[in-house]
Amino acid sequence: MLNLTRQERLVLQFLALFFVIGIAIHLIRERAGVAEGISISDSNQEARNFRAQGEKVDSTYFAARKKEKEESAAPVAATEKQRINLNSATQEDLMTLPKIGEVTAKRIIEYRATHGGFKSIEELINIKGIGAKTLERIKNEVSIE
Repeated sequence: MLNLTRQERLVLQFLALFFVIGIAIHLIRERAGVAEGISISDSNQEARNFRAQGEKVDSTYFAARKKEKEESAAPVAATEKQRINLNSATQEDLMTLPKIGEVTAKRIIEYRATHGGFKSIEELINIKGIGAKTLERIKNEVSIE
């Protein structure tokens, strides 16, 4: 028949033994569950309860996170309403605007000094580094006074 070495026969016997033990454990658990009155629907109910508890914990956690975000966003919203005056803003103030870095902020200040200040927000388009898209982004955050 099959010419197996002694070691191969032992491995097969070992696997067969654990297979039989596994089936026996499964059958015992199945019979013990029926004898104790545990049914599949009870198991599903436990799973539903566990899932409901998990969702409750999750909702509490995410509600707290949402509240933290709202609280941290509130001061930002308040500062966004205060527009930056292009004719008196410092370099640091200008750098808080989106897409405006150190170099562009310096260029804005230089333009302001050479042209006697800004007369309209659209003049920003004359500064190297500020295009139409950047102007659209920042025009609601700046003012001329």
